[in-house]
Amino acid sequence: MRNVKELLDLSGQVAIVTGGATGIGAQMAYALGEAGANLILASRKLDRCTEVAQTMEEYLGIGVTPARCDVTNFDEVDILYKQIMKEFGRVDILVNNSGATWGAPSLEYPLDGWQKVINTNVTGSWLMCQKAGQIMSKQGYGRIINVASIAAFVGASAEFMDAVAYQTSKAAIAGLTKDLAVKWAQYNITVNAIAPGWFPTKMSQVTLERNEKHILNFVPMRRFGGDDDLKVATLFLASPGASYCTGVILSVDGGWVAM
Repeated sequence: MRNVKELLDLSGQVAIVTGGATGIGAQMAYALGEAGANLILASRKLDRCTEVAQTMEEYLGIGVTPARCDVTNFDEVDILYKQIMKEFGRVDILVNNSGATWGAPSLEYPLDGWQKVINTNVTGSWLMCQKAGQIMSKQGYGRIINVASIAAFVGASAEFMDAVAYQTSKAAIAGLTKDLAVKWAQYNITVNAIAPGWFPTKMSQVTLERNEKHILNFVPMRRFGGDDDLKVATLFLASPGASYCTGVILSVDGGWVAM
């Protein structure tokens, strides 16, 4: 029987976090790094990844690799994984956090907005999952964490949140997570998702500023998510100790879904 420290220890493991240089992605990356994982921060903005990677390295005392990758581009995803395998020889953890949104009335929603959101949130997550799965299945071990949202479970009034593609994409992430969890269990790969509630980020800033009181009325804890609220959830699902936990959509939302 392993002790709790051993079950949560990620020392020597290799973790990819897409969109890991900002917002909740950075919070999740810190959690994995603090547990000992070697980090790869991947996004379209290499300069930002490089800046954050340097800060993380100084704070964590581990290797943090910045990488440019457009998750919607098959070739760039392929190159990313090849570079990681060349340097580290394995991939143990994937956190699919890259995301996009687009606000517009549903009756007039533009096709380009729909395609941008679906391509980033759904197709991008799938491409990253598939490549990780190909590697992890050969290793006989892997942890995949997709980032869904409480938007996966409920609709939203147009006055409050007019972003039909985002709502749809996050529901798709929940479905993708459950399906891959079943299909890849035989390879000792767990596939789970975290569904964050309202966290102050660049993406959510405008909505929170306009609707703060209204939103908090639906959060039993009467506050938004903070800088530490996703860390332990991320660490648990990424850890050896979560080996019997797959296909789970874990809400971290202050009780929103329970309402």
